[in-house]
Order: sequence, then C-alpha cells, then structure tokens
Amino acid sequence: MSEFYIKIRTNKDLGSEPFVNDLLTSWCNDLDIALRPESFDIGEPVRHSLATEGIEKAVRMWINEGMGLDLKRRSKPKFDAVIDWRSDLGLDDRLFPWGCTVWLNASAGDKLALELFKFLVCFFEPSFGWLTTQKDIDEKHFITFEDLTGIAEQYEGFDVGDTLPGVYWTTYFGPWAIKKIGKALFHNLNAEKVEPFNGGNLVTAYSSSSEIGSPKGTEIEREIMNKLGKEHFFDKSMVDIEALKTSPEEAEEIENIIEEVKAKKKSKKAKS
Repeated sequence: MSEFYIKIRTNKDLGSEPFVNDLLTSWCNDLDIALRPESFDIGEPVRHSLATEGIEKAVRMWINEGMGLDLKRRSKPKFDAVIDWRSDLGLDDRLFPWGCTVWLNASAGDKLALELFKFLVCFFEPSFGWLTTQKDIDEKHFITFEDLTGIAEQYEGFDVGDTLPGVYWTTYFGPWAIKKIGKALFHNLNAEKVEPFNGGNLVTAYSSSSEIGSPKGTEIEREIMNKLGKEHFFDKSMVDIEALKTSPEEAEEIENIIEEVKAKKKSKKAKS
C-alpha cells in the first residue's frame, strides 16, 4: 500500500501563539510516541531537532517567520508534515486557505493513521478533511495535459468552496460542510461508521484502508457521494483542461522571465 495521505482545510488563525504552542506541545508529548515529530524548519531541508532545540524554538520560528512549519519524523513510521499558513494572506481569496498535509508511511497502520487524523481535526477545526493514500489522491486529483510549454502536471480539486474535494476512506465534514450539504443527508449513509466528532461528522466509508481503491471501496464511496449529492463534490472528469492551459501571452511572459534570469546569471558570472 502507498503511504497514508492526510489533508485538512481551515480558515482558523494559525498564527496565534497559544495555538502554535498548544499544537506543538501536544503533538510532541500527548500523541502515541510513534507519531511524534523529531525535527522542524521553514521548508526543506528540515534541519532543526526538537529533542535538542526544544518546542519553544519551534514556536518562535513559526511566529517570527509568519509561516507554518514543516515537521519530519525520520524514525519508523516516518512522516512529513507541511503546515500551510502565512501571516500575509496576500491575494489569496479562498474560503479556507490554510491547513495541514501529512504523508505518513504505511507501516504506521490504520490505528495510528486515524489517531493522527483525529488529532489534527481537533486542533485545526477544519471545514473539511480526509484520510486516504497517496495512490488514491493521484487517481482522483492528479491531471496531466499537453501545454504550450510541454507536458503539464498538477493536482486539482483540493480547495473547499463551490465543491468539496471528495469522499475517501475517512472523511471529516466540519460544520460548514454539513450546512452546505444538509444535516439530514448524513442519516442512514451506506458507510462503516458515521460519528459526531469535534462539531462535525466523521464518516468512515469502510473498515480497513486495504479497501482504498478496490472495486468495493470505490463503490461505497460513490454511493456515499450520491446520497450526499454528487454536485457538491469535485469530479476529475469534469475539469476544463483548456482553462488550465497556458495562453500564448502567458507562455511569452514565462519565456521572457527565463531569459532575464539567464542573462543576469551570465552577467554575474562574467563579472566574477
């Protein structure tokens, strides 16, 4: 099985010191020892050790840099976690622009993967979140197409707004998502379990991650989506590929930027 993939989307302020301190302290001390991060940094490479430099150093880096941290665990089961937040929202007008993505080695097993997912839901209070595998994400969200600049590859459908990303092995519907869909539609779902959790609903489609991507698992996900209203969910087959392609004007601008960078490098090399 490919590695577990956890993603959550939120509009919560991730820059307050109490939140950052509580999240990192709890992640490093309260979770199962096999789920605790070992190092931190602002982006790759992740070089700072939590054991030697401490949680306070990580908190200060997050707050002072105005960006969420990357967390890494190199002991088994390994994981990489990216916390997506920055103090300057800029031109980002998405309803839920922030969140956390975790790639967790499959050796962790279902129990630990679910523990980490629930932990993140409790802290980030997301509108929507999901737990599946990287392979499943690629099947549902990865798109390739021929562009003016060559073969383009990208992920689509992760944002929460007009549509929700999808239904997965375990899907968290926060209060916003439940209101969007309608609370009554969550009754009598053909799912392994639907449980109230942290103000929303945690929907487990089938009992084991081993069913992810299988005909049975895919059919159960499809039935859940149809019951909740498939119009509420991203559909890879409906993506307008033409709208994703680079226009001739954009392609020319990209080429100009590349040439400018090359010229600067050449000039710098000549002066040295």
